[in-house]
Amino acid sequence: MSYLFQDPKFWLLISFIIFIILMIKPFKSMMIDGLDSKIAEIKENINKSLESFTEAEAKLKGAEKQTEDLSNKIDEIIVNAKKQSESISKNIINKTTLTIQSKEKNSIDRIKQIELSAIQSIKSQASFKLNDYIHNYFSKLSDDSKNDIIKRSMSDLKSFN
Repeated sequence: MSYLFQDPKFWLLISFIIFIILMIKPFKSMMIDGLDSKIAEIKENINKSLESFTEAEAKLKGAEKQTEDLSNKIDEIIVNAKKQSESISKNIINKTTLTIQSKEKNSIDRIKQIELSAIQSIKSQASFKLNDYIHNYFSKLSDDSKNDIIKRSMSDLKSFN
């Protein structure tokens, strides 16, 4: 075995083993530190992803709520528009009915006025014609006949009063 201690290969092997043993600890700590930092980085990325997912989920819920609110507002606007259009339609129908009734009344009044005017015109024409006939009739009569007719007319007139 003494020849083993003198052999440079043996010492090279021993120094290599010592070197490996000495290097394992720093290398191991370096590897562990590197892995720990990678694990921490991965955990941080996972946490960030979870936060982003939570934020996205909250935003999605908010957007869904806004969509629902908008849908409700749209429905409300449609209902109000229908009510307003029905109200406007009823107002238009009522105003149109009142206008028609007013024009009908005005037309009836005008017809009555025209009728009265026509009656008055006919009476006036009849009175002129009657006066002409009476005048012609009296012009053909003698004075005694005229006096006799006047006396009868006066007595008839007195009997009316």
